[in-house]
Formats: sequence, structure tokens, C-alpha cells
Amino acid sequence: MLRKVVGPGWPAMTWATVLLALTALCMLALTLLTWEPDNNPRWLLWLLVLAALGGLAWTVVRGALLEPRDVALLVSLCFVALAVLTWGTERQIAVLANGTSTPTLAVFAVWFLPLSLARVVSYLGTALWVLAVATHEDPQMLGPTVAVVVQVLVGTEVLGRLRVRLDRLARTDQLTGALNRWGVQGVVDAHLARRRRLGTPLTVLALDVDDLRAVNTLGGHAAGDRLLTSVVEHLRAGLREGDVLGRLGGDEFLVVMPGADHGVADVVARRLQVGAPASWSCGVAQARADDDVASLLARADDRMYAQKQRRRPGSDQT
Repeated sequence: MLRKVVGPGWPAMTWATVLLALTALCMLALTLLTWEPDNNPRWLLWLLVLAALGGLAWTVVRGALLEPRDVALLVSLCFVALAVLTWGTERQIAVLANGTSTPTLAVFAVWFLPLSLARVVSYLGTALWVLAVATHEDPQMLGPTVAVVVQVLVGTEVLGRLRVRLDRLARTDQLTGALNRWGVQGVVDAHLARRRRLGTPLTVLALDVDDLRAVNTLGGHAAGDRLLTSVVEHLRAGLREGDVLGRLGGDEFLVVMPGADHGVADVVARRLQVGAPASWSCGVAQARADDDVASLLARADDRMYAQKQRRRPGSDQT
């Protein structure tokens, strides 16, 4: 349990958010050490230090359970802090220094948040900083302000599109177009987290296609590839809206069925077998309260292999 609070078990998003909070604390400490009368009031700087400490503590407590909405809130607070610091100082250099942090926050948001949410956080946060700059009514700030806005826009859109493309390549099976093992396991993990919050049911189907090795032997690997592609097309046509299909590897597939209990999944599994281009063994497992990805998939695998064993010629099981 301790590893979920502190330790190397944290995901990259948690570590990065910790570093973000520590960076904010260092910048505020440096501002306090170099404080001059035309800077922000000391009480405001100390208030922001307490807010940064609170964000750091919250991130550490959440640990591996930190969610994108937590990160979105913390990044939004950083944007608000930059706007407040920009509004409260009379030093032009401080205004420019605050502005240079906005592209960094935008990049951080794009990398760790869903792109649509990252855009909202980055653009609204930057607009808030621009409004703070406008209160100074200094024409010399127009050029640097426009440059910062352009950097935020370009960084958000270019990195966002790149991230979407990389995610798609990393999560997709190149042969069939279904999710690969990493991609479908990520879907299961997300729905398990949703189930823990809301109690909605989640069921998975583990499928193992029969005789793929024989098809490869008789017709070559191209024939086996065509069989797998046709299986995926058939499965996609028969799944419910919202169901997710993934290829775990070789001839093994996984269907993720959010909102479905064991009974619904059994009905769907039987329907999928009608008119299928190949036969397969199927194991159905509904998520339990204590399940993680490994335990849920292992239970589905066990039931799938049990069915495969019963279907083998000469088996005396029914």
C-alpha cells in the first residue's frame, strides 16, 4: 500500500507533477529572496508558496492514483498564479519572466492530459495571463505578449497532433487495426478505475481462434493474416457501441464490454459466433471489486482455455 503513496511505483504523470510543484516552489523562493518594493507583496508570495506546498502534498498523497483531472486543476492553478503575479508587479522583467512559463505549462498539459482538456486549460490560462499584462497598459509589452501567445498556440497544436499520432501507433495492431496488447490493457485499466468510482459493471471476453497454425501451414502466413483480419472485421460488426476490441498477440483477442454483466456478455459471445469466418474458444469474466487488469484477464484466459480443452477431440468433458 505504501508504494501507492510514495515510491518508484508512481507513473510518469505523478513524477512530472511533483517536479512541476517543486519548480514552482523554487521560483517563488527565488522571488522572495530577490524581493524589491516594486514586486508583488510578500504576503501574496507566501500565499502562493502555501498553495504550491498544498499541490505538492496532494500529488504525493494521491501517488499512483493521481488522475488527469487532478493534474488539470493543478496546471490551471499555476496559470492563475502566473496571472496574479503578472498583475501584481510593476517590474517589466517580472511580467516577461511569467510569460515564458506559459508555453511550458501548455506543453505539460498537452503531454499528460486529454488533448481537448489540455487545449481548454492552456488557452484559457494564457488568455488570463494576457489580461493581466493588459492591465499594465504598456505598449512595449505588446510584442513579447504576442510572441508568447504564438508559442502557446504552436506548441499546443503541434505537440498535440504528434502525441495523438504516437498514441495511435503505439496502441494499434498494425495487421488488423485493432488495439494491441498495451492499448487494450490500458482500456481495461481505465474502465476498472471507473468501476471502482461508479460501480458500473465491466466484463471481458477472451477469444482464441482455432487452427491458425494449420492455416499458416497450408496457405502460408498471408492466408493466416487474411483470416485474422476477417475475424476482426466480423467481431467489430457484431459488437455493441462502446465495446472495444484488442489483439493480445497471435490468435488471441480480447473484447472489453463496459456496462455489461456476465449475462449480457454471454449473449453477445453466442451472437458473435454466428457466421464467423473461424471458430474460437471464448472465456467470459466479469470484473470484481478487487480485480486489477492482470487478475481479470487471467480469469478470462482460464475460462477460455477450459472451453478449448472441452472442445478438443477425444475429450470426455461436456
